[in-house]
Amino acid sequence: MKKAASIFLRADVEPADVQDLANWMEDREVTRYLNEERGTAEQLRKLAASVPAPMLTYHFNQRGRFFMACGGDEGAVGFVKLKEMEDARCYEIVFAIGDQTLWGNGYGSQAVQAAESRAFLDWRARKLTAKIYHGNVRSVRTVLRCGFREERRLENLSCYSITQAEYFDFLEKKRA
Repeated sequence: MKKAASIFLRADVEPADVQDLANWMEDREVTRYLNEERGTAEQLRKLAASVPAPMLTYHFNQRGRFFMACGGDEGAVGFVKLKEMEDARCYEIVFAIGDQTLWGNGYGSQAVQAAESRAFLDWRARKLTAKIYHGNVRSVRTVLRCGFREERRLENLSCYSITQAEYFDFLEKKRA
């Protein structure tokens, strides 16, 4: 397997992206640790058929900011969602790489790092939080690699977070 090309976040959601998302939502391994309802793939296909292409981005951003994680020749390889929490300028991050053949190659880490940059540098976020189900070892490794720390452990999941100050420290250490 090759290592990830440089991943960037694309805010525009295109009809082909919705088809990719629907395919990913049909894969039990991809959705294993996501909170997606049954029938999500079917709902996405209906959405693509009924919503004009220019309105898809608007639709996906109704409950937070949604991005397609894209890289090199692969096009969209996953998604990142940043949902604003009750605390001002604090966001919950949800991320997934949709194609299992790309897992373990750094795509998730690069997608999270791109989201951190967007949140902390562009939006001046105070904090990012990731809620990860126990057993989701890949996602835990990803957020830890991106500077998050475990904040609290609940019955079914753990909450990891990184503040703006911690992010800047992480960037400084990464450069050194």
